[in-house]
Amino acid sequence: MPRSDGVPPGAPCWLELTARDPQEAVRFYGALFEWRLEYDEKTGYGRFLRGGATVAGLWPEPTSAGAAGWTVLFHVEDAEATAGLVRDAGGHVVVEPRAVDVLGTLAGCLDPEGVFFMLWQPGTEGCVELTGVPGTWAWTELFTRDLEGAEAFYSRVFGWGRLREGPRVRWTAGDRVVAGMRTIRPEIPPEALAAWLPHFAVTDVQATVDRALALGAVYVAEYEDAIYGRAVSISDPQDGQFVLIAPPSPGVPS
Repeated sequence: MPRSDGVPPGAPCWLELTARDPQEAVRFYGALFEWRLEYDEKTGYGRFLRGGATVAGLWPEPTSAGAAGWTVLFHVEDAEATAGLVRDAGGHVVVEPRAVDVLGTLAGCLDPEGVFFMLWQPGTEGCVELTGVPGTWAWTELFTRDLEGAEAFYSRVFGWGRLREGPRVRWTAGDRVVAGMRTIRPEIPPEALAAWLPHFAVTDVQATVDRALALGAVYVAEYEDAIYGRAVSISDPQDGQFVLIAPPSPGVPS
């Protein structure tokens, strides 16, 4: 099973999609990223695979703790203790820490801005197996309207260091960059919620955007990233939002 070896505590380690229609999700992501789904008959949980390696999880929406869409899970050594830090820092624990068989322990949380994320204390199940190559999760970024508040909250919860780059922050765990954060631009409509958004690497951003739109996705916005170049945010046919970027260059965090 996927393990957490080499992923420092506080780093994103698992990515999960909740969907009103799992088969529609399989259709869309299968055609877009060449993913296929493998179900666990006992739990009903699904794993998206690319080339035989796990790249994300899938829960049918009625059994999920979060809203429909993509949820980022962060590796922690003690879910109970980290949930306590979430509360102390002004967040909320909406799913109390609970064991998932022998796989691990999870908890669902909201930061002070209402952004949902999850904690994952690995047991036999750790992290996704393949990242940073075309068709897989390559980067994770928090889009927020309260940069200072988010800096204070996440540094307290995960012990992250911060590299401030104007309206953007790069989060570090030890000497490793593990995620990013940027302010939501003023021209973005207020109904666009703050969120942790997964970024998927693709060989050709524009060609993938065109394919996604033909498959039923909706264009949201785009921007120029100083590290990854052009980044385009889209929503899948069931409102799961994500970002498309070019594959990371050698030495660039993924």
